[in-house]
Amino acid sequence: MSTVLGAGFSALSLMALSACSVTAPEPLEDATLGCMISAPAGFDDHSTGALTLAETELARAAGLFSATSSQRVSNSSATSAALQRMSDQDCALSTVVGPGGADELADHARSNPDEIFLGVASGHQDFPDNVLSIDFDLVPPAFIAGYIAATASETGEVGALVSQGFPQAETILAAFDAGVDLYNDEADEDVDEVKSYRGSAVDERTVADTREEGRAFFETAHDSDVDVVVPFGSAASMGVVTAATEKVQSLRTEEPKEGGEDTILPKIIWYGTSGAFSDTIIATIEPNIRRGLRSMFAEWPQSKNPDEAAQASKEDPVDMGGFLVTDRHYKGAIDNGGVGIAAEDGFLSRVSDAGRSITDLRERIKSGDIDPEKS
Repeated sequence: MSTVLGAGFSALSLMALSACSVTAPEPLEDATLGCMISAPAGFDDHSTGALTLAETELARAAGLFSATSSQRVSNSSATSAALQRMSDQDCALSTVVGPGGADELADHARSNPDEIFLGVASGHQDFPDNVLSIDFDLVPPAFIAGYIAATASETGEVGALVSQGFPQAETILAAFDAGVDLYNDEADEDVDEVKSYRGSAVDERTVADTREEGRAFFETAHDSDVDVVVPFGSAASMGVVTAATEKVQSLRTEEPKEGGEDTILPKIIWYGTSGAFSDTIIATIEPNIRRGLRSMFAEWPQSKNPDEAAQASKEDPVDMGGFLVTDRHYKGAIDNGGVGIAAEDGFLSRVSDAGRSITDLRERIKSGDIDPEKS
């Protein structure tokens, strides 16, 4: 909060100067604070939390905010207290990232109708009018992830998980399975069928959103010969990628197998920021937070990158809490550039036609040739 402190120091200096000057100082502009709450992995989740924080800092640097404040809360019930603290410090825009605090955000916003709020990746459908929202349709990307996971698997076993409360949880898992099934249908006859690691019920692939639960899922799946995992969540996903990274490091230090067989390393298809932070990640599903914010806020810093440029709004901007808002709700999808999926450098780039398959599947979904929810 150094920017706010600096403003206070400047005000004191002006007061001292005014004592010996006949010219009154120009009034300082009110501080415009951008405040963020994220749970449970906070802003170090390599996902929507990290992406939202980076974008808000970019807006601060461009002058949209005078300062930013971020807070990680341990659970959804702590969100209400954090929101009240942000109201007390006159945050111009308070953002809650993820589904965990969505109900608390809705309740707090109803009690503070003169303030403006933003929910990111909450999946909430009943926000009051003073809550803006950014969400993403992850069903088509999950379908593509299932197909690519099957393409990349060396054991013939792949798996996906969702954390409790994650939006579209059941349809994401069903789409992942359908992507695996399509791979099996289209594979050559001499290629062994790939199986999607699952129990008899969806709950067996839905875990509490903690690092421990994510780690436990990975270890159980790995023991069942699953070599490609696709985690959707926050802390649970971080548990998966941490456990996978440790497993890779362990396997690489083991003695070579007899007969010269290659060691099969675990692989992750990530949901969030670019997967360069872990060499276990072979592909990334990235929610385009930047495009969403630029579509919603007319004054948000724009980009020369066409993949991040906001589409022209059909409506004139409306002043909400001092911000010019063009669209109150944004739903990112693969057909509007709001969600991307791409192979990372490394293992998947060596798999025959993997990158081409991603492009082909994306176009088949856009054209209507494939419906991930009905496949």
